[in-house]
Amino acid sequence: MRKTTKGAIAVGAGVALLLGGAGTMAAWRVSTGVGAGTSVTSGKLAVVAKTDATGSPVWSWTNPATTPAFSATTSRIVPGDSVTRSQVFTVTARGDHLSFTGALDVAPAVTGDPTLVAKLAAGTTTTISVVGTPPTGVTGSGTNTITVASGSAATADLVFDVKVTSVVSWAAGTAGSDAADTMNQTVNLAAANLVLTQS
Repeated sequence: MRKTTKGAIAVGAGVALLLGGAGTMAAWRVSTGVGAGTSVTSGKLAVVAKTDATGSPVWSWTNPATTPAFSATTSRIVPGDSVTRSQVFTVTARGDHLSFTGALDVAPAVTGDPTLVAKLAAGTTTTISVVGTPPTGVTGSGTNTITVASGSAATADLVFDVKVTSVVSWAAGTAGSDAADTMNQTVNLAAANLVLTQS
């Protein structure tokens, strides 16, 4: 009878030890250096306007048959009109997998009547064309997206000129849909920005 009791006590004590250890868990953690050859370097995307004559923006009616010729200082646009802006920029790109889109940011960079700015911003589209022969690996000329093929700009900057053409349209709506406060207003489009966005 005593042997049985002692055995029961011993087993009970063992259970108590196991339960007591459950609240104080331990874990090992070790580390070592990963060695050389593990650094990474970012690429780049930059754009500047050309400093020669091609860097000056050229405006025209989108329909070349429209007369008289468009003048940024004397022409007066109305709903339904569309004008085209072209300018040459220099792009510097570097990266294994790089593509970008271009857009003329008409608002809020420009100054002038906010209602008219909003109308013009809503109707602006942009295309990008590489000037001359595109560098090896650069595709998409004449679209809104330029792509640099994998590896073609991985070891050196690619520098090339692009002609950016933006069509700014004031869409015609229903009678009276454009408020009278858009009449006789001026919008300074010279303050607009070309924005290249990685895609």
